[in-house]
Amino acid sequence: MQEEIDQRTVSITVQAAKLSGRVLKAAMTAAYQKMQQQRHSPKVGRNSLKKLAGHDGGLNTIEVSGRLRSFERYARKYQIRYHIEKDVGSKPPVWTVYFKANQADALTAAFQEYTKKDLDRSKKPSLVAQLRKFKELVQSIGKDRVRNKEHGGPER
Repeated sequence: MQEEIDQRTVSITVQAAKLSGRVLKAAMTAAYQKMQQQRHSPKVGRNSLKKLAGHDGGLNTIEVSGRLRSFERYARKYQIRYHIEKDVGSKPPVWTVYFKANQADALTAAFQEYTKKDLDRSKKPSLVAQLRKFKELVQSIGKDRVRNKEHGGPER
């Protein structure tokens, strides 16, 4: 019973010199309108397939292989509603991205920016590869040096 009451509780903060009935009514009306607006406006970003198909308009799909997590940032930037499903049987993994048909232009712009960033990332050398190279370089330098063990002094 207490959880049910907690879930239905709404907090409204009003800053006023004198709290009258009219000010309280206006604050409650504004809060109610905002809640109604959020309820009826579709959520931007990742949605369930049921919610995505429930809104007006058809669904389009596109298959993506490779890094998909970084694509989600661009999809939210362009306010695309989408759903992602992973194809289990394929190696390397392939994802199917479902999106609204009326958002094709926004999706095209998001994919262009995503692929540009992905190509730039592929041109840069890997940090792990650079670390391996420097590790080998340090090991080869270390083999050439002879330590002065008699006195515990610095290397010569």
